Amino acid sequence: MDKFIEKLSTVASKLANNKIIKVVSSSLMALMPALMIGSVGSILQQIPFAWYTDLVAKLNLGPVFQGMVNVSTNMLGLFTAFSVGYHYAQGEKKDGFTSGILSLIAFLLITPMETVGEGWFATTNLPLTWLGSTGLFTGMIVALVSAKLYCYLVDHNITIKLPDSVPPFISKSFTGIIPGILVSLLWVIVNILISLTPFGNLHSVIYGLIAAPLQNLGGSVWAAVIAQTLTGLCWFCGVHGMAVAMVIAPIWMAADAANVSAISAGMAPTNIITNNWIQTVGNIGGAGATYGLVILMLLAAKSKRYKDMGKLAIVPTIFSVNEPVTYGVPCMLNPILAIPYIFLPPLLIALSYILVTIGILPVGNGIGAPASIPVLMGFFNMGWRGALWNIVEILISVVVYFPFFKALDNQAVKEESGEAE
Repeated sequence: MDKFIEKLSTVASKLANNKIIKVVSSSLMALMPALMIGSVGSILQQIPFAWYTDLVAKLNLGPVFQGMVNVSTNMLGLFTAFSVGYHYAQGEKKDGFTSGILSLIAFLLITPMETVGEGWFATTNLPLTWLGSTGLFTGMIVALVSAKLYCYLVDHNITIKLPDSVPPFISKSFTGIIPGILVSLLWVIVNILISLTPFGNLHSVIYGLIAAPLQNLGGSVWAAVIAQTLTGLCWFCGVHGMAVAMVIAPIWMAADAANVSAISAGMAPTNIITNNWIQTVGNIGGAGATYGLVILMLLAAKSKRYKDMGKLAIVPTIFSVNEPVTYGVPCMLNPILAIPYIFLPPLLIALSYILVTIGILPVGNGIGAPASIPVLMGFFNMGWRGALWNIVEILISVVVYFPFFKALDNQAVKEESGEAE
C-alpha cells in the first residue's frame, strides 16, 4: 500500500507540475468571468414564467440575452488563445500581454472568414463557427506554439533593440515586432499548406483528428468515473485533486459551452458528461462527497473529538469547502475512510448518469454556479430535479459513510475513555 501511494503521489505531482498542464489550467480558470456571463445570458433566456417570457418578447430582450452568450461562451476558443498565450509567457518571465496578442492574431489568421455580397457591397465576416467550444483545442494548440516561439525569439535576442535612453514602455512595444511578424508568417504558411488538403483549414484538422475523438472519449461515463476515482486517490494521498482534473477539464468545459450554445439557439443540450455537471453531482460537499460524514459527526458522534469536528466543519461544508474534513478528521491516509472517500463520488456520478439516460434527470444545461453556492448546486445545472437529486445524494452519503464513521467514532470513544482513566 505504501509503495502504491508513493507511486501515485509521484505521478500526480508530475502532472500538477507539468508546465503545459499548469498553463492550460490557469488559462481556463481565468476565463471564468466570461463563462459566467454566458451562463447568466442563457439563464435569462430560459426562465419559464409566462409573464416573464411575454415581457422579454415585448421589450425585445431576446437578442440582448443571446448577445451575452455570443460574446462570451460562443467565443471561448478566441479567449482561450489569448489567455494561454498570456499565461505561458508570464510563466517564462516574458511580456504576457504581447504573447497573448500574438497568440490571438495567430488564432484569427487560421480561422476561416466568409464573404457576403459581391463587388462594392461585399463584406467579410468572422462567423462564430470556430470561435466557441469547437475552436477551444485549436486555440490552445496555436497559442502554445505561438507563445513558445515568441519566448524563444526573445530569449535569443531576435528583437528590435532600442537605446537605453528610450523610455521602457516604448522599448517594450518594439520588442514584439519581429517575433510578431515571424509568428504571423508561420501560421500564414500553415494556413496555405492546409488549404491544399481536403480539410481546408487548421480548425477542421484539429477538431476532426484531436478534439472530437477526445470529447467522445472524455464524454463517456467510464472516463468520468475513472477520472473521479483518480482524483479521490490523489486527495486521499495528500495530493491536490486538481492534478487529475487539469488534464480532462478542457474536454468537459468544451462540452459545457456546447450545451449553453445549444440551449441559447433553441435546441436541446446533448452532452451529459460536462465539467459543471460533474461538480454538481459528484462532489456534493466537496472532494470525497463528505456531506454525509459531516452530518454524522454533527448528529451521531459519541466521541467529543468528532462532535467538535462536526460543529467546526458544517458551515465550510455547506459552502463546499471540505479541507477541514479532509485534513482535520483526517480523511487523508485514513484507511477506515478510504473506501467511501475515494469511491463515493464515482458512484454518485454513475447513478446520476443512469438517471439522466432513463429520463428522470434532465441533461445539464451547461451552466455552473460558483462552488461556494450552498448545498443545492444542481438547481443551476438541472433545475428543481437537480436540487432534489442533491438532497438524495446527501442522504446516500450519510448511508454510505455510516458504518465507516461508526468504526472511527467507536475507536475515538475508546481512546478518550482510556485518556480519562
